[in-house]
Amino acid sequence: MYTYKIEVKGIVQGVGFRPFVFNLALKHSIHGWVNNDEKGVNILLYSSKQNIENFIKELKENPPPLSKIDSIKIEELNSKKIYTKFEIKKSETNNNKSTIISPDIAICQDCIDDINDESNFRADYALTNCTNCGPRYSIIKTVPYDRENTSMAEFMLCEACKKEYEDPTNRRYHAQPLACEKCGPQVTLNDKYNKKLSSSLEAIKNTADLINKGEIVAIKGLGGFHLVCDATNDDVVNSLRQRKNRPSKPFAVMFKSIKQIKEHTVITQKEEELLVSKEKPIVLVKKQDKDSLSKSVAPNINRLGCFTAYTPLHHLLFRYFNNPIVATSANLKDEPIIRFKDEVLEKLGNVVDF
Repeated sequence: MYTYKIEVKGIVQGVGFRPFVFNLALKHSIHGWVNNDEKGVNILLYSSKQNIENFIKELKENPPPLSKIDSIKIEELNSKKIYTKFEIKKSETNNNKSTIISPDIAICQDCIDDINDESNFRADYALTNCTNCGPRYSIIKTVPYDRENTSMAEFMLCEACKKEYEDPTNRRYHAQPLACEKCGPQVTLNDKYNKKLSSSLEAIKNTADLINKGEIVAIKGLGGFHLVCDATNDDVVNSLRQRKNRPSKPFAVMFKSIKQIKEHTVITQKEEELLVSKEKPIVLVKKQDKDSLSKSVAPNINRLGCFTAYTPLHHLLFRYFNNPIVATSANLKDEPIIRFKDEVLEKLGNVVDF
């Protein structure tokens, strides 16, 4: 039997790397362990030479889809210790904090299915996520990327979430933003005087109704806020321009789906690939000649900045509102990102209605 130590650096935390290694070790009949530290992921392998070579080959060729391996250091150890199982060990900590954390990732299809499945305990939960999607960089306070080092530390997992969190075969194993309606953060709707009007799914339904009536709402995304209104309503789009003192600079538009984007624009295959990628970026595409969007969204140009719903909250909002929405940054010029509701009300109280 042989013993090898492997050090992996790159984007390897918060992307399901440890459960991937765990299941890969089981597949190749390998014992040992895997853990995180401030530099990346460490793996110890104890098995036959052939099993270890097969493991390393697959690790290099088919890593988790959200990971990015920058380097793999492989070292054979002269060890007589016998390992009888493979385990995921607790993260190591020291003062050399140099690992890279994944950027926030748009909601995956599995989580979309979860929020739309009435038999699932995460049905309608607007902050659903898993190892393959959701917030990363925007919630971390320090490395290694463990729950106690994120803004989720104050939310104690309920039994159902904890069971998933501790199961290496589950796609939510050590998903640090993991939560549900019972144990996680809640969505609330407030008016511009900071009075709470509703919460949870009711708040999303009410928000859809307000946008439909021509109101301007600040909605939290992954990180900062967007100023949102009905992109087909000339009056409210012009009102937003007036309130934000933005006479002609184009607004970005969020659509329910790629299908809805195609109803309003002419896009190439490459543009479609970008629009549906895991980052869900804003992509500049060609407008259709005749379109129902307000001419004030992007005046005097033939291009439109489009992106699709990228959080569960947005997907739930589009369940109750059919039109595309203006979704322009709420950040003020040359100022840090606005993260909190009270900041929105303080700095943009004259812009937003809710």
